[in-house]
Amino acid sequence: MKPFISLCMIVKNEEKVIERCLSSIAHLVDEVVVVDTGSTDKTKEIVSKYTSNIYDFEWVDDFSIARNFAASKATGKWILVLDADEYVDEENFKSFTLELKNDSDQYDAYYAKILNFSGNFGEALVQNYHDRIYKNNGKISYYRKIHEQFRHNEGLELSYKNSNLLIFHSGYLKHTVSEKDKNTRNKKLIDIEMQSDNKNAFDYFNLGNEYSSIGETNKALEAYIEAYKQKSDFRLSWVSTTLIQIIICLIQLKRYNDALNVISDAETIYENSPEFLYLKGEVFYLRGQMEDAKAAFLEIVNNSARYNHIIFRPDLKDQKPHSRLGEIFLYEEDYQNAIFHYTSVLNINKHNEESINKVIFILNKFHSITEIKEFLYRSELINENNIRQYVRACFEIGNFDLALSILVEVKEENNLLYQVGLLKKIAVEKQGDLAEIQDILEETTAMDLIKSNWINIIDLYLLRDIIQEDTRIASLMEQLKGEVSLNTLIKLINEETHSENIDNDLYLTAFQILMNYKQYALCTKFLNHINSIEPDEQGKVARILFTNGFKVEALQLYEKIDWSYLKEQDFVNIINSLIQTNAHDNAVEVSKYANVLYPDDFRFHHQLINIKR
Repeated sequence: MKPFISLCMIVKNEEKVIERCLSSIAHLVDEVVVVDTGSTDKTKEIVSKYTSNIYDFEWVDDFSIARNFAASKATGKWILVLDADEYVDEENFKSFTLELKNDSDQYDAYYAKILNFSGNFGEALVQNYHDRIYKNNGKISYYRKIHEQFRHNEGLELSYKNSNLLIFHSGYLKHTVSEKDKNTRNKKLIDIEMQSDNKNAFDYFNLGNEYSSIGETNKALEAYIEAYKQKSDFRLSWVSTTLIQIIICLIQLKRYNDALNVISDAETIYENSPEFLYLKGEVFYLRGQMEDAKAAFLEIVNNSARYNHIIFRPDLKDQKPHSRLGEIFLYEEDYQNAIFHYTSVLNINKHNEESINKVIFILNKFHSITEIKEFLYRSELINENNIRQYVRACFEIGNFDLALSILVEVKEENNLLYQVGLLKKIAVEKQGDLAEIQDILEETTAMDLIKSNWINIIDLYLLRDIIQEDTRIASLMEQLKGEVSLNTLIKLINEETHSENIDNDLYLTAFQILMNYKQYALCTKFLNHINSIEPDEQGKVARILFTNGFKVEALQLYEKIDWSYLKEQDFVNIINSLIQTNAHDNAVEVSKYANVLYPDDFRFHHQLINIKR
């Protein structure tokens, strides 16, 4: 009996992900065909556990040729195409198979929804639809070197349908993109396509995506606009995505009014899409129209059922609006609402680093260690997969007891990390038993922890105070004699350095850690060297002071800095400090000055209206 579904894949050096893909799908299809284009790792060895249909193929810079070769080896009625960094859910795939069996020969090909995880931990989510299932009748093949598409070999029109198949894709995680250098590969193939006489609107859309991925926003915008101009039908799935990308580019270029004009037009067509309302809120947020931004984001999260048409970015329906609301309420010092929205983000994505840091930061302001720990577990925010992120957040705010309290119940699995917490407590608070941290003082282990920044430069500096008490610490310090950053830090604090020897990043990093650790005497020594770093970096120091509640000291520093180097947030900080010290006339003058520099930032308009003279 002829197989029903054949899985066809092309792979190269995918040993890290190929097992996840095949283990999710091999037992659900009737045939697996894998074409290898030159792997030098264990990819083929892993694939051989799932199929004997493995074929070598010389890569010729053309995805379509490789995919068509794979298809030529398939014998199933239907062909399913997956990449190695993709995988499926078993129940969803079974449901899709039933759909396909009830097809009644109506369609030539089906679209699947691809959920793309991006960012460091998959915190950003992008979706698109792609034709991944097609009849193996010899009449359909791929064309285009990259972003390949189906076509009928006799030039006839193909009939398509959206399926319920959901494919998960992790290939756009930051470390994967960097490791595989996908941008360079894709840009090369796109450039070849663009030189042909057959380029079309979809080519310009893909070109825009590649320019966007490498940060060339102006070129990306030009390509997206050209794609939109050349569209043959606005109902094509990539067209609405192009609109969103145009708006994102305009926002990145600070062309806020143009962005709002595009959003206004788009909302009339896609009124149930949350993306356009979110982007409107984003423009308001970036322009300092906090009440308008808040209203837009709240409209989305409070009316989830209404905004049910996701075009491109599922996270713009929930995760991102909650995150922005958290930022706004934190800025307004409405901590209760800030916590609500940051925890709402974490209920969607348990690994969202920013929200974890903010939740720990806010809770630490008002609650005891026991209360914080109980809240985290009662709210089901913390688990074995993200516990290290919470521990790092505790370390960063200098609450080592909270970190140790979180770790104590999983101490066996996280023994080294628990010892890091003890080390920090000994270094900063001069409390603890050196005998309890002997494992991490072993040179190789210590160096690994330093490289991964679990032990930071301030920890090392403060450990110097207890060298005499433990020969292993003395030995570790001996090994670090050549560490430039540590030596520079020591000289800076001991007043032994010259301005040209101070690295800006080192200064800012160390100053931030010292503030977090409440080492205010050492912070004062750092401030004595403020003129030794670049003028545009000095504003960042003032920002750190302001954020940590040292508003008078921040204002004094701002007065010494050349204001041409300050950013919008610096002027907001100055104005707020002046208002709090009842220097309303000065606050008005600064608001006027800032309003001239940043006419599109509505915070300064707002201040001018509301400051009491």
